[in-house]
Amino acid sequence: MKAEDEGTYWLIKDELIKAEDEVIISRYLKRMIVNGDSWPDHFIEDVDVFNTNPDVEFYSQSTRFVIVKTRTEHCGRTDGCESGCWRIIGRDKLIKSKETGKILGFKKILKFCKKTKPREYKRSWVMEEYRLTNNLNPKQDHVICKIRFLFEAEISFLLAKHFSYLSTRSPRPANDQLLPAYGVCLFYTEAEGAFYLQTIIDYDGNTWPSYVTNDVYRLHPLTLVDPQDDKFKEFGTCIFANRTKACGKTDECDGGGYWTIVEGHRGIKSKTGEILGYSRVFQFSENEEPINVCEGEDVNETAWIIEEYRLDEKKKKDKVLCVIKKILIPLSPR
Repeated sequence: MKAEDEGTYWLIKDELIKAEDEVIISRYLKRMIVNGDSWPDHFIEDVDVFNTNPDVEFYSQSTRFVIVKTRTEHCGRTDGCESGCWRIIGRDKLIKSKETGKILGFKKILKFCKKTKPREYKRSWVMEEYRLTNNLNPKQDHVICKIRFLFEAEISFLLAKHFSYLSTRSPRPANDQLLPAYGVCLFYTEAEGAFYLQTIIDYDGNTWPSYVTNDVYRLHPLTLVDPQDDKFKEFGTCIFANRTKACGKTDECDGGGYWTIVEGHRGIKSKTGEILGYSRVFQFSENEEPINVCEGEDVNETAWIIEEYRLDEKKKKDKVLCVIKKILIPLSPR
């Protein structure tokens, strides 16, 4: 692929990933079906995704666009494969032109439901299926499917946007942006703290949406995150809570172990020196015997930690942003 072609490819892919429903239908699906335009390189053509395991077919860190023959018109689930099947979790929604109000097509949302659920923090394959109106494509012979591997919070947000009504228990952020699923890695620790506190400030609700609230201090870390997720390994995963833990040690978690405060409150200041909020660190301890280390041996142990961020008590004191990470801790020889 030539340099200019490669540049164009990535520009189009970036546009596709960020594109609104109207753009995917009018700029891509309609042009391919009605105008007979060629399939872009970004699409996999005629892949029978409904009968295959997405864990095998797709890479979890990359959004894929697939051209398939529709299989979900009259039923709530597909035939599936040995490991599970696709089920409709958001039925047909009208996609209209913002400019003219004309109906362009429809969108439904499906989720791949596994027959056996893993213990790890739940992420699931989600498919957004786009189709044209019958007058533009009477046979309904092809649809576009956007396939992603999402956190439960992202799925809930996607459904909140899909439905015309919003649950009062799961309000959508006023700025229409999903709360961050991953942490950040900035040059200064102070800058990271300021970023997380600003995330809390920017959210207008009185409490976090219920779909991202986790009783993080009572859960084993493997129920909160996917340790094989590349982004988790690099940045950590954001967990949101409407309360904090006051004492130094939590009760025993579901699945065993407990969280202990290992670093007390540290003030996070603005550029003018004003205290914006505080951070502290929890470490997870398993109910296991301590590791024996031979004299002179260099050993590193991994540890689960939570970096907890909250604003000054005068500002949104019930909102807590936690970043859960797995880090290496050097052990001194015994």
